Amino acid sequence: MGDPHPRSHLQAAAWVPDDNPERPWDEAAGLATDWIWERSETEGVEPLLVTNTLQNAWGIERLEEIIRAGGQATPQSKKRFDRGPVLAYVPDERTLNLALDLARGYSIAVVETVSFPLAEWAAGVGAVNLLDGSASAGNLSDVVIADLDHAVFFGGNNGWTGSHEKTHARNHLVRHVQAGLLTPEQAASYVMAVGVSGRGATRLRRLLEKVG
Repeated sequence: MGDPHPRSHLQAAAWVPDDNPERPWDEAAGLATDWIWERSETEGVEPLLVTNTLQNAWGIERLEEIIRAGGQATPQSKKRFDRGPVLAYVPDERTLNLALDLARGYSIAVVETVSFPLAEWAAGVGAVNLLDGSASAGNLSDVVIADLDHAVFFGGNNGWTGSHEKTHARNHLVRHVQAGLLTPEQAASYVMAVGVSGRGATRLRRLLEKVG
């Protein structure tokens, strides 16, 4: 395998945007599974499915194929899994954090749900859009990104647990939320692309939801 992405530590990344309410979930899952099986063959490790709960994969045959091959992990799992290529199916912040940890040094495919938009994460890690094969581009301005980076530098390592870190994040980001230039979900997605934990991303999202 080649050198992983310097920021995400992934060999490769791909995603299926949830941009069409008429698209069947098994179709989105099929796009992601086709890609992760190709990466699995290249990387020489069976793929692993990561979901919010065990029930999320029920009834989707393509996902069940991955479970039979490599297993299924959730944030509640007690079983420990080795790292390898991962398919993360409709994850929230906590589940994506687990998936990224398990995929470190390998590849990841993510099926998005509108409840946790991932465009900024996808742009940050260079994920391929599996709907059309294009490189993913974020929707945030350079000014918003600069302020997000400031917030991450000041409080991202601690996940904005301290009062000064929270105040700093508010001072840099609230005006963008109020102006409609940044959503709390976009902020969470972006910071996870630059190494913030799932808990930290959730804490930032909730902080900004209070002032949006």
